Amino acid sequence: MFIRTKYLNPLLDNMDQPSIKILVGVRRCGKTTILEQFRATLRRQEISPSQIQVINFEYLLDNELCNPEYLLQFIVGRLCKHQMNYLFLDEIEVVPQFARVVNALNSLTNTDIYITSSNNIILEEQNLKQLTPHVVIPVFPCSYREYLKRNQQEADSQTLYQYLNTGGFPYTHEIHGPINLINYVNGIINTIIITDFTQQATLCNPGLTKQLAHHLAHHAGTTQNISQIVDSLKQHNITTSNKTVDFYLQFLQNSFIFYPCNEYDFSRHHVKSTNVRYYPVDPSIRQALTLKKNVLSQRILENIVFIDLLSQGYQVYSGRIKDNEITFVAVKNSIFTCIQIAYSLADDAAYRHAVCGLNQLSAKYKKVLVTVKPALNYAHLNPDIQVIDLYSWLTA
Repeated sequence: MFIRTKYLNPLLDNMDQPSIKILVGVRRCGKTTILEQFRATLRRQEISPSQIQVINFEYLLDNELCNPEYLLQFIVGRLCKHQMNYLFLDEIEVVPQFARVVNALNSLTNTDIYITSSNNIILEEQNLKQLTPHVVIPVFPCSYREYLKRNQQEADSQTLYQYLNTGGFPYTHEIHGPINLINYVNGIINTIIITDFTQQATLCNPGLTKQLAHHLAHHAGTTQNISQIVDSLKQHNITTSNKTVDFYLQFLQNSFIFYPCNEYDFSRHHVKSTNVRYYPVDPSIRQALTLKKNVLSQRILENIVFIDLLSQGYQVYSGRIKDNEITFVAVKNSIFTCIQIAYSLADDAAYRHAVCGLNQLSAKYKKVLVTVKPALNYAHLNPDIQVIDLYSWLTA
């Protein structure tokens, strides 16, 4: 079994601590498997099975365990006295008042709690206030570097193309044939849209939500606003309103199918609420929705870099300074890394065009030019701009 140490290690580091460990991410990205791997570590440490309780609420929608009062009594009644108890609550967000239940369990001195959720609702302020102290671990489908490690392959154009058209959902490496793969990914999308959305909103239109997802996948990486989306849907004989699209758009983001990329305004040093780009969480999502193979193009590679940056804990924005776009502004620990992606640097003119925006930034910003096809070594032209090839960037 491929061990995703990136996510397993934070669990091990916080083991037996009072913090509630919260794994969040899109369905089927591997959250449950990560917890299974963690429990294997517990067993190796000779933790008794009676000290471990596992409840997966995904399959208990109409079960009495979804009653918060009954659930609390059920778990407490099975705790081992005078020993640490390890509680694993999968997809806990389906339980009404789940935060209150978890908080009550965490107030006990002999509980160590691990929960997962496939919906951003768990990270809302009103819930996090009750889930305190906590450690949030965002989980993503396998990155390109994980894909290479799992398959014991080298980074090159062939393996990147394979990754773009297989995606990073952990189970996909066991699926043979492109049709079966698309059916599997569509199954994930349909489960989220039809099952999850129906549970959360009694007035919903799964067909419209799927059309909206198709639109976002087709226009991934291009600036969008709600009015533009409504007009585009109308061109396909789908009549809706700005309010409805906004509501459904929030759902697709809350379910982690798509991530927004807002624009950072360097002149005013703030993040704009308009000019938003949307990227699917995994390349297989775009392929399944558009029925088009992913290629090594500028937009698709931007998508990979964007999600990879998020998975490394960056806040990521698009950037603009004067009339020049900067592909991404990645922020971590108050350090701004400005990244320009250029598919090819064929000549000096291509280089100058690519770095035009970066050159207008002050020296306080870290500047990186990422390219797939570096024709020459341009590092000497501007020592303030680091030039790096895409494969090195994605596998660092």
